Amino acid sequence: MNSFKKGFTILETLIVVCLVAVVCAVAVPAVRQYKATQAQAIMQDDGARLGIAAQTYFAETFTHEVTLGYNATTGAISAPEGFKMLNGNRIAPGYDIGDSLTIERDNDKGFQLKSVDGGIYTFNYQGKLTKSKAYAGEAK
Repeated sequence: MNSFKKGFTILETLIVVCLVAVVCAVAVPAVRQYKATQAQAIMQDDGARLGIAAQTYFAETFTHEVTLGYNATTGAISAPEGFKMLNGNRIAPGYDIGDSLTIERDNDKGFQLKSVDGGIYTFNYQGKLTKSKAYAGEAK
């Protein structure tokens, strides 16, 4: 009589667990890197769109400063009449910039967007990236 046991031995199970652990060890940093790169690309796009909208607003209203409200949950921008961003007055949700953001014309400091995943990006009043600080171990 042949009696075969069905199932896996402890050694086979241990090998599978080790292989899964190795795959996870490789995948987790790659996912973090991808998220950081994606967050930074979104920040660059949002900064450029804010700068372009500010330039248009300055030209149409002859002002030198615009203060925008920001809802970190939805990404909605509340702005004065005439401030219109490409694709609507909205940027990515989750930036750590407080409740408002001020953009001043001809200000060398510009404005900053801070993201938990991407770091801190500084833009001039025209929306051009002037300085970036990626978080440690992440993409720049």
